[in-house]
Amino acid sequence: MSDGLRAPGQGTSSGRSGPRLVPILGWLRSYDRRWLRGDLIAGMTVAALIVPKNLGYAEIAGIPVQNGLYAAAAAGAILYAIFGTCRQISMGPSSGLAAVAASAVFAAGITDRQEVASFVAGITLASGAVFLLLAVFKLGWIAQFLSRAVVTGFLFGAALDVVIGELPKITGTKVTGSNSLQELFFWVGTLGDTHRLTLIVGIVAVAVVFGLRRFAPRVPGALVLVAGGLLGSWLFDLGAHGVALVGEVPRGLPRFEVPDGGLLWDHAVIVAMAAFALMLIGFSQTAGDA
Repeated sequence: MSDGLRAPGQGTSSGRSGPRLVPILGWLRSYDRRWLRGDLIAGMTVAALIVPKNLGYAEIAGIPVQNGLYAAAAAGAILYAIFGTCRQISMGPSSGLAAVAASAVFAAGITDRQEVASFVAGITLASGAVFLLLAVFKLGWIAQFLSRAVVTGFLFGAALDVVIGELPKITGTKVTGSNSLQELFFWVGTLGDTHRLTLIVGIVAVAVVFGLRRFAPRVPGALVLVAGGLLGSWLFDLGAHGVALVGEVPRGLPRFEVPDGGLLWDHAVIVAMAAFALMLIGFSQTAGDA
């Protein structure tokens, strides 16, 4: 299921009350209707949080922001609810996976956003194929050989890369650089050009998320921030005062297209390495959650 959504009994009754390949047929029969109200609230809360989160992940990966919304409602959440067997697993994009995709795009030297979207889609399909091979050959046992120190170190490095990439957005400045350290040094040099209102909005946002987590952990800080940000942008017309907004997001569903095979073939080594890295990170993250 998606983040926070509950699938009671999942993984325990599929073998005796439904086809093994479709576990939902088993646990739905034992679902207690008293859980429905709480699950609906959880679902709406998660949906509200996924929107800004996935828009941010799309920007990290360098693809059009609407693709983040497509990923939020795509196969990860829907298909896992039907075929998944562990209700604690969180399905969907993450900052670590987005950072790996961004690194692959940078290594390939692709700059056109539509080509980037096609390239990232191809890497995603390739990593999905690797996951299928793991399932077919029953290689889940390799999880016991994954070093938590290595995974933690990688995720920490990815977090630093993401944070450095987001710093200019908090100060409203522009930076350049071929790596994170160069971007950080360039950003320090632009602090004199900081847009004050943008900085205030960024500081308030960080304070709300971490403040509520510290003093009111039961209150969903990210949800409060989303609602408050929308209200504040409308009341104070932040866009007219120089605060950057996401802007117009295309409506409707995307047109299904096959990733550019020629583009993927030209960067086959990068695609293979990125797909393998995505598999390892995604596998270790979900194994850790389980």
